[in-house]
Amino acid sequence: MSIIIKRSTGWIGSLTKVQIKLNGEKVASVKVNQQVEVELLNDKAYIKATQFGTKSNEIEVKDGDILKISTTKWYRIGIPITIIVFLFNNFIPDSMYRIAALIIAVLSTISILFINGLYIKVLDRGQ
Repeated sequence: MSIIIKRSTGWIGSLTKVQIKLNGEKVASVKVNQQVEVELLNDKAYIKATQFGTKSNEIEVKDGDILKISTTKWYRIGIPITIIVFLFNNFIPDSMYRIAALIIAVLSTISILFINGLYIKVLDRGQ
């Protein structure tokens, strides 16, 4: 009994693996544009994905399911904004605007810990 998990998260987070948790325990990790097969001990289980504090929704899976991990819209927008603010913050001439930009970047980064940045969905239900 197993499931297949495909990762399609794009360039964001592509340098690190996404950790797969089955019933709360880490069972595998998957690189960008790769797939992994995870063995199930029971007929059904709950699966979740994490990456550096970013988490996904938790779904129930059954034998033969094919899943896809992708990034949420908030994650695809929030990460680039944070990177841009941190890279160009020194070029902002006014210190008040610089502080405001840093606050936005920090809040965006912290929000990723509370808002799901990854999304798991079932592509095909097995049997």
